[in-house]
Amino acid sequence: MFRIRRLAALSAGALVLGSGALIPSVALAAPTSVTPAAKAQAGNSQAQAPTKVTPMAVAPSCVTFTQYPHSDILGPYTNVYVDNRCSTAQRVKVIMRNGYDSGCLQLAAGELDRKFRSNSNNSLQPYVDRLESC
Repeated sequence: MFRIRRLAALSAGALVLGSGALIPSVALAAPTSVTPAAKAQAGNSQAQAPTKVTPMAVAPSCVTFTQYPHSDILGPYTNVYVDNRCSTAQRVKVIMRNGYDSGCLQLAAGELDRKFRSNSNNSLQPYVDRLESC
């Protein structure tokens, strides 16, 4: 009976991939040994100072936006229209709250009404948090 349970566990633990190959999950759960040198190195890497993350710069004040909240059967969304009133081309990213951010939008000098639509990521109405240069 022990042999039957063992075979059942091995067959239940096998994964079938799209290519048809069988990979037993027993091989994934194999214990690993760690040498004392590896432990010391892991301890040293945790003691290092954390790296600083540089936040993106806020977009210039000549880049503005207007937002219009909407809702449909799929949920709330917001249309954002970005205007570049600068004398030079600008690259900006729209950072949203409760919604998905835009990619990096390249706006020509004087370009008006570049549309971006942000859908909700949590059933709440998305709104613009800030504009960042990218």
